[in-house]
This record gives sequence, C-alpha cells and structure tokens, in this order.
Amino acid sequence: MYRFQMEQRVLSVGDVRVGGQPGKKRTMLVGSLFYPRHSVVLDPRRGTLDHARLTDRLDRYLEAVRACACPSALMLYAESEEATRPYLEAVCDRVTGPLFADAGTFQVRSAFLRNAEEMGLLDRVVYNTINAGLSVEETEALRACPPVNAVVLAFNPRGDDVKGRIYMLENGDDIAPQGLIGAAEELGIENILIDTAATSPELSAGSALRAILVAKAKWGLPTGCALHNAVECLDLHGTPDPEEARRSVDSSAVAISILAGADYVAYGPFEYAKRAMPVAAFADRMMEQAARDL
Repeated sequence: MYRFQMEQRVLSVGDVRVGGQPGKKRTMLVGSLFYPRHSVVLDPRRGTLDHARLTDRLDRYLEAVRACACPSALMLYAESEEATRPYLEAVCDRVTGPLFADAGTFQVRSAFLRNAEEMGLLDRVVYNTINAGLSVEETEALRACPPVNAVVLAFNPRGDDVKGRIYMLENGDDIAPQGLIGAAEELGIENILIDTAATSPELSAGSALRAILVAKAKWGLPTGCALHNAVECLDLHGTPDPEEARRSVDSSAVAISILAGADYVAYGPFEYAKRAMPVAAFADRMMEQAARDL
C-alpha cells in the first residue's frame, strides 16, 4: 500500500466527500443514465421519459446504495439542450449526491449548468469534461456560467501512455494552449476532479491506472477513471459464456481501479450498481485494512 506525501484534497459535492489518501475513505461510484438508447428515455431530443420505468430503476439503484453504503453519483447524458432540465428534474429529488453533466457538445453541457443554476443545484452539478477540445467558445460559455465542480479529462490524442496523459493536464502537450488543470483553475472552478481517460486495451487503458497515482502525487486532486470503457471493447466471444464473462470482468474493473488508488470509479449504466457496489464495498474494506497503519 502507499501514502502520498502531497496533501490530498477532499471535496464535498452534494452529500458526498471524495478524495484523500488511499484506504482512508470510501470510493465514489458513478453510474450513467439517459445514455443513448437508454430504455427509460422516450424522446432524447425533448427529454421525455418513461417515469414509471425510471422510478423502478431508481428504487433498485437506491437499494444497492443503501445496502452497500457506497458514496454515489449519477452521470446524466443529454443529446439536446432542451433535454437537460427534465433530466435534472427527474432525479434531483431522488438522489442527494453529485450529478455529472455529460454531453457530446459543450452547448448541451452548458445548458445543464444554466438550468442547474436556476434550480439551485449548481453546487451539485459536475461539468463533464474539460478536455483537449476546449475551445474559445466553450471557455466563454464557462465564464458566463461557471461550474462549481468539473472533471478534467487526461485523454491525449498524441500519446496514450502515462506521460501523454500527465502532459495534457500539465501543459497541454502542444495540443491545448495550456494544461487542462491550469485552464480549469483560471475559470475559477472550485472543485476539480481528474479523469485519467481509460479507453480501450489497444489504447493502453492500463496506463490510466498508473496515471491515477502520478496525478494524485502531483496535484493531490480527487482522481479516477472509467475502466468500464476498456471492458466494453473486449472481444469475449471465445469464452464459454461471453455475457457472464463480461459481467465478471466488468465487476473486476471496479476493484482494480480502487486498488490502483482511484477516488471515484465510473462503472457504466446505473443499472449495474447491483453488482458494482458490493465489489466496491469489499475493495474499500480491503484497502482500509491494508492502509490502516500508514
């Protein structure tokens, strides 16, 4: 086990605290909903939902949260600006933790911020993400309605190793005009989280795990990843039961990330909480015991 010399920041978002020394806190688990082709979404452009189905899914999700006592967050994905408000309204009173605002364009992510501000939820919303594609237009939108919380994504299209990820955060690696950490700080973002950008095994997803250690040692900020992305890219058709194999590997990705020092783990659709959270609770307990005398 390990302990960082750099002071580790612990951030409060909603009723969840995230960050700190490995083994000294529970890991925040982030589940996605309203993602493309999600069965609870009837019209992704307007944000129309099947509320009965969503209520049932949320009930089962919250049952897993209570049973495993996992700090938890939801990642809301929207395909249009119009959809952002009904999505926030659908979940903000059912859960009390962070709400990650995710979308394919900054215009939609910014709409999440504007609606959250009007609804009094801005301190719970996490802008996802500030990345290598940060443009002048997005920067202006963020200055117009600055988020309290944001994720900076370490994805580097020029280098998928640990150095490439860290350089993107530190200095932009000649892709962005400055490092993404500095860009977020200049925007006045109070709470910064780092995502070390796990993609596919072919693009060195494992490097994202070591980048967690390097980033926490360098900046002391809450850091995590979505190793679930690498699992989604695996070809498991040669195994006796590919679906069961994928579920098992996906669960292991949660534990692997925690053992690598992640402060938060994005585990995919929030319906997977029933298998991700028991694994996280066990991994957190093992980490606490291993780091007890550090």
